[in-house]
Amino acid sequence: MDSLNKVKNVEYPDGSGTEVQFHKIEVADTIILNILIDGIVDTTFELPLNSQQSINILSDISNLDEESLGIEPIILIGDYKNLKIQIVASQIGKLFLKKLKSPKNVILSIGSKWFGKGDESTDRDFDKLMFILENTLDVI
Repeated sequence: MDSLNKVKNVEYPDGSGTEVQFHKIEVADTIILNILIDGIVDTTFELPLNSQQSINILSDISNLDEESLGIEPIILIGDYKNLKIQIVASQIGKLFLKKLKSPKNVILSIGSKWFGKGDESTDRDFDKLMFILENTLDVI
């Protein structure tokens, strides 16, 4: 499979048997990333680049700090009150910004229910975020 279309299937390593599929489709000016949790996606975001981020990528400015990587996910489908999944989307957007060689907007669809309610936190939230980011990195 070429670099414009990548698929990776992984089982979450907590013994629950949760299957996670990462599917990236890259077209001229957009990347579509689907992260299916047990075959389900229920939330879709647009992760737009702003003009300054595009200039930095095109200028090959490599010393991007966390503040300059501000991604504000735009929720297209899903629970807009779930801040937890918005943080996950923002972190995925930052990952794409750091790795892109040319500016592209990202459409992210993800199974948000796996992360739990947006107003509750658990000890596993960070582990789930890191799992998603590590495996997303493999398909970029």
